[in-house]
Amino acid sequence: MERGPLACTDAERRAALALLRRLRRARRSPRIEARWVRPGWPAWQALCAVAGVVGAVVSVDHALAGLILAACAFALSVAHGRGLLPLGRARATQDVVARAREPRGVALIVLAAVDRPRTTVLGRIPAALELLQGALAVNVALAGARLAGADGTLVGVAQLLPAVVALVAAAGLLDAIVAPVAEPDAAAADAAVVTARDAPWAEVVFVGAGELGLRARLRAERRAPETTVLLWLEPAPRPWWSSAHPTLAEIAADTGIPRRRGRALPSGERPALAIGGPRGQLRELTAAVVEGIDVRLRQSPSASSTK
Repeated sequence: MERGPLACTDAERRAALALLRRLRRARRSPRIEARWVRPGWPAWQALCAVAGVVGAVVSVDHALAGLILAACAFALSVAHGRGLLPLGRARATQDVVARAREPRGVALIVLAAVDRPRTTVLGRIPAALELLQGALAVNVALAGARLAGADGTLVGVAQLLPAVVALVAAAGLLDAIVAPVAEPDAAAADAAVVTARDAPWAEVVFVGAGELGLRARLRAERRAPETTVLLWLEPAPRPWWSSAHPTLAEIAADTGIPRRRGRALPSGERPALAIGGPRGQLRELTAAVVEGIDVRLRQSPSASSTK
């Protein structure tokens, strides 16, 4: 079975160059922007999960040592997040960026991934990392309670639940490292290229390293949040949309496709909408959404009025 390009590999770089050529044929002048990410972050988070469980076990007989270990695991997990600390090997990825031919005061940035994600169960759990960190925080609180003198069966049972969550999370994180890559799917790339051709006022960006690269790109974005609108495109067997922004949610709802609940796009304060769908249908959905955003932006001098 053919697999898609994995993040930070030669296959991803070849895919980026192919997308660059497609954007040129769409009358754009794209460029490659290199970026460094740490795709090995799940291994460090799995280590934090196991350390948190060990801290809970140790706290039964050695409360102070257990508390220190649990607290260190929680602090490292929160600080590192998805590769924020210089832990593990940094890998190079690249974004393919096509600026708008007819820029406006508010930029619509259409984004799609260059690579294909691994087929891990972790990707189907909303806020999986946040769930792990919540379990580690409970571990710290219960270890602190033992240090303060709490004891007995009730505390032991209370420590069992976050420990189970942490162990399950550790297994999922390890699976995220070794799971096979998803099959190729050009639905999002096709929709983005069509947008680049038909909407000269829109900026199109193919992001390397998927969500990890998207987070890194948005951290490096220097434009004010109120001057950008993000539209993330994603291949999917059935159409869906997701947004926490009321105006963008209204635009997406007008297409008639169902809303996907769960974790929203990591866009910070920027208005953002994510849509997914199969090839062909995603192109139509993207065109309808871009037209809807165009109408709203023409009615409003700035994105801040759509908040």
